[in-house]
Amino acid sequence: MEASRAALAVLFVAVLCYQVSSSTLSVNFSGPCCVQYLTKALPWSRVRGHEHTGSHCPEPAVIFVTKADKMVCAKPSDKWVQDLVKHLKDKAGSG
Repeated sequence: MEASRAALAVLFVAVLCYQVSSSTLSVNFSGPCCVQYLTKALPWSRVRGHEHTGSHCPEPAVIFVTKADKMVCAKPSDKWVQDLVKHLKDKAGSG
């Protein structure tokens, strides 16, 4: 009797976890976060794209993707980061 009760409890938890993970309303905590930030300016010629970290990250950051497919974190409050993001947006808008 005790074994069947434990098996039923495990099955219930498994079904509940499946429902939560497959729900469209479930929170998505995916995406990279940054723990170290570049302090020197990155040359525009080496960058092919960027993205902002999500709200699930403890600190906001801009992640630049270089032409060598490296991801580099930078603080969005840094002037050079703001200039580079503007440059990339202007470049995307004109192309």
